[in-house]
Amino acid sequence: MYVLITGGTNGIGLAGARGLVERGARVGLVARDRGKAERVAGELGGTDVFEADLTSQASIREMAADVAERAPLIDVLVNNAGAMFGTHQVSAEGIELTWALNVVAPYLITRLLADRLAVGARVIGTASDEHEKAKRIDFDDLSGERFYSGSARLAGGSLRRYGETKLALILLSAELARRMPEIHTYTFEPGLVATGFNTNNGRLMKLMMAMTKPFARTPEQGAETLLWLATSPEVANESGYYYSRERRTDPSPAAQDRDAAERLWTTLAAQTTLPI
Repeated sequence: MYVLITGGTNGIGLAGARGLVERGARVGLVARDRGKAERVAGELGGTDVFEADLTSQASIREMAADVAERAPLIDVLVNNAGAMFGTHQVSAEGIELTWALNVVAPYLITRLLADRLAVGARVIGTASDEHEKAKRIDFDDLSGERFYSGSARLAGGSLRRYGETKLALILLSAELARRMPEIHTYTFEPGLVATGFNTNNGRLMKLMMAMTKPFARTPEQGAETLLWLATSPEVANESGYYYSRERRTDPSPAAQDRDAAERLWTTLAAQTTLPI
């Protein structure tokens, strides 16, 4: 079994990569920091390294070409990398970074590697229960500027933007299931996990994350559902669903909006200049 995973050098991704190697899989790590990824690969064994800045479409395209050249057919693709940015920033393509990393990257990677996915391949996205706080995708404000303006920023706008991107990821998974029936797609929420997430957004956010640490799950616990989705025969014939604690569950009503999922697909195709 060959598994390609983004964000596999720390936190949930690293715990998942380690668990997959222990189960006999060969793993390809997609990482921005090649040196760190190579150190992790050396520790894990049975691991390849592919370098990419996932906020950059050009970098993703280069990585996908490298994967197509060096890797075998992919049995499991894990779109795990994600982040929340405390200030409004844009990618080289002019796309707000939280959206670029959490939504555009999984879409573009999956589309570019579609021909490299084995029949019946599993595509897994790391979502979050924060998606429940987003009532809809605001297609009129894809730049997310309203989340970062004055009072909105002070009221936790970046976290609400993060939730909106995770809502989009769940909708994307469902739309992938409809458009690519030859593969199986899943999203899952790992729960509150003690990782380095959101510690790069200033002292206040770092303090808040430190305060939640005693109540958080370990990365290994957070990766349990990922490993189950990647390997369990129980979900082999399912596609497009959302999971928590190794159980299929319903996401928010907004995450079950088929019209929004179709519009999201069209929007992402335009943002990446790919055919619909």
